[in-house]
Amino acid sequence: MGDYADGFCQSGLFSIVRKPNYAAEQSIWICFYLFAVAATGGNFLNWSIIGGLKLTMLFQGSGFFTEKLTLMKYPEAYAKYQRRVPLYVPRLWRLSSKTNNTETQLLVSVESKK
Repeated sequence: MGDYADGFCQSGLFSIVRKPNYAAEQSIWICFYLFAVAATGGNFLNWSIIGGLKLTMLFQGSGFFTEKLTLMKYPEAYAKYQRRVPLYVPRLWRLSSKTNNTETQLLVSVESKK
C-alpha cells in the first residue's frame, strides 16, 4: 500500500502540513487582501477584508471538521500524524532538517552504488 498504509496520504506536501490545499487557499485570500491594501494606499480597513475573513473562517471550520472526521475513522494513526505534522503552517526548522536528511540519504545511496 505504500503511502496509504494508514489509510491517508502522509508524503509529499502532506508530510509538511496536514491540509496543504486549505493552507494555500487561505494564503491566496490573505494575499488578495494585502494587494487591496497596497492598491488603496495602505488603508487596512477596506472592503476586501470581508471576503478574506469570511473565506479564511470557512476554511478554518472545514479544516477542523475534516480533522474530526479523519480522527474518528483512523484514531491511532491520525493522532500520531497530528502530533508529527502541523495543520496549516509548516514548522520551518523541521523543513531544513528534512532537506538536510534527504540530501545526506541521496549522497549515501549514490556513494554506495559506486
